[in-house]
Order: sequence, then C-alpha cells, then structure tokens
Amino acid sequence: MKALLYEGPQKVAVKEVPVPVIADGEALVAVEACGLCGTDILKITNGKQPPPLPLGHEVSGRIAALGKGVKGFAVGDRVLVAHHVPCGECHFCERGTETMCADFKRTNLEPGGFSEFARVSAKHVANTMLKIPKKLEFSKASQVEPLACCIRNAKRLGLGEGDVAVVTGLGSIGLMMAQTLKARGVTVVAFDLEPSRVRQAQKSGLDHAYTGREGKEEELVRSLSGRRGADALVFTAGTPSLIAERLSWVRDGGTLNVFASFHPDPTLRLDLNAVYHRELTLLASYSATPADLREALALMETGAVDLDPYIRNTFPLDRFPEALRQARGREILKAILLPQKGREER
Repeated sequence: MKALLYEGPQKVAVKEVPVPVIADGEALVAVEACGLCGTDILKITNGKQPPPLPLGHEVSGRIAALGKGVKGFAVGDRVLVAHHVPCGECHFCERGTETMCADFKRTNLEPGGFSEFARVSAKHVANTMLKIPKKLEFSKASQVEPLACCIRNAKRLGLGEGDVAVVTGLGSIGLMMAQTLKARGVTVVAFDLEPSRVRQAQKSGLDHAYTGREGKEEELVRSLSGRRGADALVFTAGTPSLIAERLSWVRDGGTLNVFASFHPDPTLRLDLNAVYHRELTLLASYSATPADLREALALMETGAVDLDPYIRNTFPLDRFPEALRQARGREILKAILLPQKGREER
C-alpha cells in the first residue's frame, strides 16, 4: 500500500509499505478521507520529533478486516476513528483531563491517516471508532475529530446564552470554534486578516466577522456585551503580543483562551497585576476525549455546523506536497486527502 512517511524536517514522501497486520480485537480501515491538520503541518515543518512519526488523524473510511473478538462492527462498515485513547484510570483521567494522560499521548494509528490502510488498535476500536451515519459523506465525517476538539474547548470555557466571545483567526479550527460557540447561543465576534476568510465566516452564519482593520473592533465588543467586555478571548491564530494587546477587550473575571500552538515565538509578556486585580483566567484546551468525539458526531448530524467550507479541496495521496503547500500558504481553508482515490486508479 501507499503511505505518507515522515523522513525528517521538511521531508515527507509517499512510499510503498506493507499493509499493517492486525491482531485480535483490532481493525484494518481502508482510509477514504483524512484532513490535513495544522499540527501535521507543524510536525513536518519543525521536525522536532525523530522519524517514524504518524501523520494524519482526521480519519474516516471502511473496515477492510477485523481481528477476532471484535463486536458491534462488520467488514464494510463506514467508520471514523480518532488517533489518541486515554487509559481512563490514571490521575489525569479521573479528574477530567484525559488529554494529559500518558496513554493518550502515546497511542496512535499505524502508520497514520495519510495511508491507504490504517491499523486500529483494540483500545481505539473500543473507544474512538464510531459508525458513520448513512447520510454523512466520508470527507465530512473526517471532520468529527477537529469538531470534537472545539466542543471540548467550548465546554471548558463554559459559555452560553448571553455571553460574548471574541475568536481570533478564521482558519479551519477558528471558524469551527466560532460555529461551535454560536451553536451554544454565544454571541461571537471573529477576526482574520484575510478578507476571503471573513467572507466565508459570514456565509457560514457568523453575524460579526471582520478583518480587524476597521478600527472600531473594541467598541463593537463593548457594545455587544453591555459595555462589560468579552467573556472570553479565544486565540486560534496570531502572535503572543496580540493576546497582551487585547487584554483590555476581556471583562473583569473573563478568560484568555489559548486554542492553538504559537510559532515560532510562543513567549507571552502578560501584565500579572492586571490578571490578579481583574481575576482573569488563562485557559488552554488540547485535543478531545472519546466522549467529545461522540458529542461532535451528534452535533454534526443536526447540521448546526456548516461543514461545506472544510471539504472543498480534496487531493489524492500522491498530491500531498500540493495539499501541504496550499494549506501552509493559506490558499485554502482545509485540505482533505483521499487515499483510496489513488488506489482505485492503479
């Protein structure tokens, strides 16, 4: 089979590798769609981890084979599967921080989602492999995992009707985060320097999306929030200095939410006296739990999140360099790889 292999900083290649062998309780999934996430791009660009390194974790496909003992699934079932699984028993899991579990960070799909077939471990089968509803196409189903990340962040923020959130960055995860908050009744004010992304956000139902060049953004936030300021500032893009600059936008007792990696310089200079006297909260959220995955699938079925913007740009596996270039250059909102498309043509 063909699979994308990470060979070092800035070096990836599609190569022929053996189809993974599955054991009892495991599944072999023929990957139909896998989204290219910003973390995949970061891993390739930074090259801080030695190869081999699994790439691709927004996975949907068909079950090609099942190991002995698997119940509830059959060969041919349409499924989605997330890449990390918590142990459910450690200190972190028992306190609701499953994404910090050592097992969670250690587990993954083999050799990753950017491959024609992926081995799904028994733990994954039991916890993060879900059947795809008949009306949900593979490309959209691949976006359950990033939506689950947004749902977990939204739950940690605890916002709802009557609250105002500012979302900075309208890339795929920023737009999805904004949509998730809106689905919870939050008034969302969103910003991105790229006019095309602002227009897309407006088409996707965001009433307040801007480039930030209008010069009246803070006043707008105050007007929408009854002059108190935003209940939360959600940063999915930008620079650390931007967080400090917008500190005045958040209300007393509000939250600064970090929902992205910051590169190349992640250092933030923050006025701790302001944090103390105003009782501000700094909150981060990383990845999603199996429960979030199920909640995301249920939300996706309601149509509350517009998924069309994320699935417009698809690529066969052999065109991964093109997908990477366009995604990294912000030419497209999201790249979806279709590994079986290349296989069908051979």
